[in-house]
Amino acid sequence: MRGESIELACPFCDKGKIQCWYIPSTTKIRRLSGSFGKGMAYSKSSEVWLIKSGCSVCGKSQEDVEKELKKLNII
Repeated sequence: MRGESIELACPFCDKGKIQCWYIPSTTKIRRLSGSFGKGMAYSKSSEVWLIKSGCSVCGKSQEDVEKELKKLNII
């Protein structure tokens, strides 16, 4: 699985660092052929954010941080 490790600021205290794994969206292209002729089909996957830790400064859990980041449309 490709992706990158990113640190985000805690949405509650802005002092702690939250460890995340980010996988960007990708586009897949398939060739089609059949009785209708030839063509291409495109499909796009959505981006994925995996929260790996909670905040060590304010003590918020991983689940609380993930809910708050989704509510703020950061992830």
